[in-house]
Amino acid sequence: MRFILIFLITFSLNAEEGFDDGFDDNVDEIVIKTAPPEKGSIYGTVNLESHYNLNNNKNISSAKILTDLNAEYKLDNNAKISGNLKAYHDFIFNASNNYTTTPDGYKNELNLNELNIEGSINSNLDFKIGRQIVVWGKSDSIRITDILNPLDNRTPGLVDIKNLRLGRIMSKLDYYQNSLKFSATVLHENRFSKNPKFGSDFKTSADLPENKPSDGLKNTGIALSLTGEFSGYDFGIYFADTYLDKPYLENGVLQFDNKSKMFGFAYNQVIDSFLLKTEAAYFDKIKYSGVDDTKSRIDSLIGVEYTGISNGSIGYELALRKINHYDPAINTQSNNFTQQETYQHALRFTQSYLNQTLDLTAILGAFGKQGDAGGFARIALDYAIDDKLSISGGIIDYMGGSTTADLTKDNDRIFTKISYSF
Repeated sequence: MRFILIFLITFSLNAEEGFDDGFDDNVDEIVIKTAPPEKGSIYGTVNLESHYNLNNNKNISSAKILTDLNAEYKLDNNAKISGNLKAYHDFIFNASNNYTTTPDGYKNELNLNELNIEGSINSNLDFKIGRQIVVWGKSDSIRITDILNPLDNRTPGLVDIKNLRLGRIMSKLDYYQNSLKFSATVLHENRFSKNPKFGSDFKTSADLPENKPSDGLKNTGIALSLTGEFSGYDFGIYFADTYLDKPYLENGVLQFDNKSKMFGFAYNQVIDSFLLKTEAAYFDKIKYSGVDDTKSRIDSLIGVEYTGISNGSIGYELALRKINHYDPAINTQSNNFTQQETYQHALRFTQSYLNQTLDLTAILGAFGKQGDAGGFARIALDYAIDDKLSISGGIIDYMGGSTTADLTKDNDRIFTKISYSF
């Protein structure tokens, strides 16, 4: 190689000195053209999912085909447009079955969950506008400060919170300074959680009429956060002034104008193989059915996660929600028999096997100080056959122990899913 290099240098010097090589001076340039990077991409999954109920007469309670489609397109100024479309059709309501009523929105659904544009104004300032998901807090299983996006709660306990969030139209600015990020968000859309409907396994009473605030300027919310990520720990400080995802009953109508200011804090710290978590949130005004004055509430959480297990982890979280200046009238059916102090537990175990192609997840979610006021236990396996095809399945057991939980405790089910990624 060195000999060739010396030869070429010598050849070049001789040519500059007028060395006549017998050829003309025109040199053909070799141009290698490379294809420009792709500006757009489309990817997602197609799923076939089924549920078989164990303890009631519904037998097969779901037979869905679901599509989860993502798309991205990069603009010339490095901004990006992205979107997420979710759709499904449940064939169980086409066939003869034990459901006498098709719950509203259960047979077909088309949900444009995200559609936004994001980019940079300068090296420290980013923007994102459109329907999007913004995650607050540190907990994996219990929501304390994570209040900006509603959830799809129609089948409780079946999947994790991260797969349940529903997008919301927002305008967001993110300012970065070293390890800190300050975010200011305007909440244009008042979107609320999807809860079980009449005729489904989890609601036997008739649906009540609803009154939801419009998306006009006077109902626009705001949200501010300051987060920091450092070696061994991270934190978040949050403020939001928006409608809570908690309706109250008035004159036979579910009212969603439950607007409150929230001040919150979250903190994580790593100590050896342990991750310690804590969150707290204060809500200044919350309306309850049958109570004239509003109440403030403090939500708090502590948790620990151990990651010293090879390809696995085990974690526990405990949350307490306490209503200040409690009124006994809150402990009624229209308020789901809410007590002054409400406890929630979450115990999670995950483990991967077979070169991380087989994932085991076991979760226990329970309410009550002793975990005896209802909840669920779920165990699931997910096996990746190859890069595109996977199968999963498991069983979920719903537990009674309270007036509300006893109504749905017989909905234990086996669930299976086949997923194809593209």
